[in-house]
Amino acid sequence: MSTEFDRWIEICLNEELPPTTELEEGLRNGVYLAKLAKFFAPKLVSDKKIYDVEQTRYKRSGLHFRHTDNTVQWLRAMESIGLPKIFYPETTDVYDRKNIPRMIYCIHALSLYLFKLGIAPQIQDLLGKVDFTEEEISNMRKELEKYGIQMPSFSKIGGILASELSVDEAALHAAVIAINEAIEKGVADQTIITLKNPNAMLVNVEEDLAHAYQKELSEAKKKKEESARLKNGSILEEERDVYEELLTQAEIQGNINKVNIHIALDQVNKAIDRQDEMALMAGLNHPTLSLLEVLPQNSSWYLAQLFDSKDQRTQIAGFPIMLEKSEIQNEVSIANEEAETHRCKLIAVDHINTAIRNCDPNKTIAALMKPEAQMPQVYPSAASVYQTELFNLQQQNAVNYLAHDELSIAVEMLSAVVLLNQSLESKNAAATKTHLSNPSIGFNNLEEENLQRYADTLMTIKSEASSQGQEYLSWNDIQNCIDMVNAQIQEENDRIVAVGLINEAIDHGDPTKTLETLLLPTVKLQNVRAANAWHYQDVLRNAKTLKCQ
Repeated sequence: MSTEFDRWIEICLNEELPPTTELEEGLRNGVYLAKLAKFFAPKLVSDKKIYDVEQTRYKRSGLHFRHTDNTVQWLRAMESIGLPKIFYPETTDVYDRKNIPRMIYCIHALSLYLFKLGIAPQIQDLLGKVDFTEEEISNMRKELEKYGIQMPSFSKIGGILASELSVDEAALHAAVIAINEAIEKGVADQTIITLKNPNAMLVNVEEDLAHAYQKELSEAKKKKEESARLKNGSILEEERDVYEELLTQAEIQGNINKVNIHIALDQVNKAIDRQDEMALMAGLNHPTLSLLEVLPQNSSWYLAQLFDSKDQRTQIAGFPIMLEKSEIQNEVSIANEEAETHRCKLIAVDHINTAIRNCDPNKTIAALMKPEAQMPQVYPSAASVYQTELFNLQQQNAVNYLAHDELSIAVEMLSAVVLLNQSLESKNAAATKTHLSNPSIGFNNLEEENLQRYADTLMTIKSEASSQGQEYLSWNDIQNCIDMVNAQIQEENDRIVAVGLINEAIDHGDPTKTLETLLLPTVKLQNVRAANAWHYQDVLRNAKTLKCQ
């Protein structure tokens, strides 16, 4: 098996293949063939349909009869895109290694056909670019003859493809030769006339791209002529074919598509750079690109997704890059998924608001728990809490409607309140302190050094509330408790400071100063009279002296 062969499959699958010796054996399980089918016929073949897609069963215990399903998927995918059946191997050719050369021959034909369709690059002519020995070519011919198929040279594949597509062979042949002659002369205006000849059966030929076609086709023809010179010694004279040096109709169409795709990609990339949504949609819908599921309603999603992707890739590369077709298709698919997810989320939010408005706690909980709603975790046992609080919040809204962000923040906070209530119910001080500190619960003026005091006070309040039939403390109840504890602690601290000032005044021996400190509001002493200032001073000094003895 050849490096070009391996490389072509790697490009299509966008994954590295095992060494060539392992690959030939590995192709028997059909996984790489099925992955190839997924590449060119994604609507027909998906990862879920590929048996043993990671090849874990194959590596553990070898081939299983179900591995033949993968080869069948590949054959059906080729049939779905119209590759002539003359090229197809039998399932046993692959699974039992009865005719691996025929499979290679088929993949070469497939590459040229996909190139014509603008889906994949072309494997370079295997007899010109790949090291096939005369013995290998002879063996391949013998293998194919076992099945009653005469092996034409690889360069005839384009001709076979053309004839199998039911066109007027003579007219097609003449038109293709005329195109090759025009390419040879190098005059773009003459070449474009031959390309537009209806007998050539070419599609998507744009007149204003004449010079680009001329350049691309001229380079392709030179490569093919060079390939023909390299293999002259390995092909019998009677097998020589006009298409050994001339470009086939399939190759011409493939190169036209290559130019068209490059121009279309340039249009898309420029639209992304300008953030021009209308121009982007025109580029994405260009028939040459054949992009799947480009939906007009998702245009803004495409622009945002493609702009971000291109910007990130440019930053990583360190220079401006151009997104390729496969990358654009991938981003379009991602944008479609995100747009659909967003649409489902909006519908779910509508259902949540309806349930809240209808004051049905169970339906509200059910709507909140829908995966498409993308809400934080909720606790069905506290359905009434969510219903009551969200209803109040909805009523406070100007349009009586809670958007997703508003709902998400409120639900996250309410769930945190539910968990806090549960820890209070079980009198778990450690859990209570943890839940109080949860940022999502959003309590104000929470002091870490006061957490134990909050917990103790809340447990007392929760117990009293439960005895009166109140199942849950609301967020406001808990916040009021926090504020009350903070005020109590502040009072206590202020009193301690004031008592310190009184003691300092007593020690200083100034009755006026002592009187001033006794009158401080934070001390909260009653019936302090100015006329008794000296008496207070004497009594308090004596009391302090006795205390110190």
